[in-house]
Amino acid sequence: MDKSKFKGIRLRFLSVSVVVTLLILIAIQVVLYLQSKEIILLPPIISRAMSSITIISLTLFISTFILRISINRVYRIFEEPEEKIFYTKIYSWTVYSVAIFIILFHLGLSLGNITIFIGLIATGLAFAVRDVLLSFFGWIILLKKNPFRIGDYIRIGDDEGKVLHIGTFYVLLDKTEEFPEDFTRVPNRLFLEKSINILGRTTFHEKISFQLVEIPSTKIELIDLLKDEISMALNSKEHISISIDLRNEKLYIIVEYLVNHEQKQSIRSQVIDLTYSRFKEFIFIPRS
Repeated sequence: MDKSKFKGIRLRFLSVSVVVTLLILIAIQVVLYLQSKEIILLPPIISRAMSSITIISLTLFISTFILRISINRVYRIFEEPEEKIFYTKIYSWTVYSVAIFIILFHLGLSLGNITIFIGLIATGLAFAVRDVLLSFFGWIILLKKNPFRIGDYIRIGDDEGKVLHIGTFYVLLDKTEEFPEDFTRVPNRLFLEKSINILGRTTFHEKISFQLVEIPSTKIELIDLLKDEISMALNSKEHISISIDLRNEKLYIIVEYLVNHEQKQSIRSQVIDLTYSRFKEFIFIPRS
């Protein structure tokens, strides 16, 4: 076997926690062996505790080892990122759940007692960590129903950005690609409570409204000039709409256009400047 390949395998299966666990298990087994040969004498309670620690450590070690050698195989079965995340998590939880069941069984709990024990814990957790459970169920729905995908731009409530990660309890949104650390964690439970606006992957439908004090008499000419200026800023004459509308008995001029997400902020600033320069005599500005 190639030396570098062997080193990669060794690093993948061995870690500080694995080595420490093995050393603890070896030390405990040495002590228990010496006690069985009556070389040393331990109180019964300590002997039972060490046996229990051995069972717990060995079971968790084996389950962790199984995950380390098989999790990548499960990950490669699926093609979509959301499916990879979901099924690898389910696989990990299943392995650890079996390990915990084995530990409880070896500690003397019967199947009925284990069922009651798990039921009591589940009931207590349901009341104590309601928001966490809602986020968990929200995570399952997000991965199975796929209302959006990793890489999509979305808006939920006041938060907006590119979906970087769909975690077990929160979704990571990147507000601006220029600043890698400028991200927001949105709890998954909010996706069960609020509407989600899918903004797309490459282009963004921007809509800006300005309140007017009156309708300009030369509105057609002003709108045509503004549309030409916006098309120059966008380098495109397509998908630009400018209209005047009445909302809640107030006049508004509404500018809509499609823009790349990378240019969103800069184009928005230009559109606001251009609109104000053309309609500054008619735009309503609140007085303090």
